[in-house]
Amino acid sequence: MNSSVRHIQAKIEVFDGVGTTPIETYTQNDKILSFDVQRLGDESKFIGYTVCQRLNIKLFDKNPVTNISTANTIKLYANVNDGEWQQIGARFYITEIHKDEKTDIASVTAYDALKTAERHSYSELKMAESYTLENIIFAIPTFLGYGVAFMNFKQEDLNTLFAIEYPTGGNFDGSETLREVLTAICEATQSICYVRDGDFCFRRLSIDGAPDITLTKEDYITFTNKNNRRLSAICSATELGDNVIAESGETGTTQYIRDNPLWELREDINVLVANALAAVQGLTICQFDCSWRGNLLSEIGDKISIVKGEQVCKTFLLNDTIEYNGGFTQKTSWNYVDNENESVDNPATLGEALRQTYARVDKANKNITLLASENKLLQNGLGATNERLAAIELNTNSISATVQEIKTNTEDAMSDMNDSITTLTAKVEAQMTAEDVQLQISNALSNGVDSVTTTTGFTFNQDGLTVSKSGSEMSTTITEDGMTVYRDNTAVLTANNTGVDAVNLHASTYLIIGTNSRFEDYGSNRTGCFWIS
Repeated sequence: MNSSVRHIQAKIEVFDGVGTTPIETYTQNDKILSFDVQRLGDESKFIGYTVCQRLNIKLFDKNPVTNISTANTIKLYANVNDGEWQQIGARFYITEIHKDEKTDIASVTAYDALKTAERHSYSELKMAESYTLENIIFAIPTFLGYGVAFMNFKQEDLNTLFAIEYPTGGNFDGSETLREVLTAICEATQSICYVRDGDFCFRRLSIDGAPDITLTKEDYITFTNKNNRRLSAICSATELGDNVIAESGETGTTQYIRDNPLWELREDINVLVANALAAVQGLTICQFDCSWRGNLLSEIGDKISIVKGEQVCKTFLLNDTIEYNGGFTQKTSWNYVDNENESVDNPATLGEALRQTYARVDKANKNITLLASENKLLQNGLGATNERLAAIELNTNSISATVQEIKTNTEDAMSDMNDSITTLTAKVEAQMTAEDVQLQISNALSNGVDSVTTTTGFTFNQDGLTVSKSGSEMSTTITEDGMTVYRDNTAVLTANNTGVDAVNLHASTYLIIGTNSRFEDYGSNRTGCFWIS
């Protein structure tokens, strides 16, 4: 691969389904014009995602002579200077074939088994009611006809993870795709997952190990790098604000593990989050873009060291495209994408307060428990705890929410509280203990309906908080994404992350547009436009 002159040969083997004996073989001497393999990770995460590989091939198809369809699979190979054939990627499943009759070129698109995993659901696994994390890890590859491989795991870490028990199963409702379940597994094991020939590989990114690939000026064509990003905290968060966070104390970035069915409803969530951070604490990835000569043996998650003068960029192969058109090149990058909506801050609005009054949702049994928000801060998995109490009051006129900080390190702290929880229906049971405040709906929900409705026009369900009263032309819907006000089912005011849209907007004093423009009444029957700074 490091030869100054390289002669790259390529071939593809075509199989009937997942057969082991190829029914067709094409090479660069007859059919293969070019190909590229795209391996795209999730740039908003350090860990906890799957990397699917996509193959695009252009074949010379005069007459035509190629005999392939979406019922076939492909394996891709290349060699350098008449050396050994090396497989690139995994087995690919053909999804599209397009023929250009003018040029006699057939374009073929195929994906690895992670794409296949998207077409199957958790319910198809038929998991026993009680299982361990090891059972669910092996269940999906086995279901799809693959083995399992682990990279960069210490054996004692694997033993600890494998032993995690789920007496009633994970918090799945059965509709999750197998790829979504694999993502949950990656988050719970602090790894990434990809497919290589015969195996689903779960890989932890190497923190202290030597680089798998070192690139110097002789190896890369173009290279730019920016600042490093360090993983310094992990936060387990649910949709309605039940957050537990572990921090290393170092300056860096927080990774959010949101609504993970393998972490939800667990009493040992503090331990799981602390152990997760301990496993990957200090993981640092250099942000970069690099076009280089390429390496047939490069693998997803490989540690890369790129040398530019006195600078050394230590990073990983997570977003990557291999290209072949007689020559062989590779484009590799990683540029962290911040999610500005991710936060564990205190709520500033009623909508945020309601979000942080969270529901423990048992999807399998269709039961919910409304609980006060708990933000728990773990320093290296030890001790220091900071809890916050959200109280909801329901009465005949309104729904109100308050948030205050409480201390849990003294037995008489509850005497300082001045919050109340009341209810209008006997179907809701209120409990207050020294640990938390619970509103428990006494009966199991049926037919998949999860909602609370008052007779005064307030509805709180999966669609958000809706305020509407019989006989009124106005209604309001509030969700975690924003607010919409309707008049006779027509939206007259919408506020979300894209801005504010309003019908008949009236500013009684003045209107500021952008940063420097201000409109207002100016004297009699005149309008003034002013530049402000």
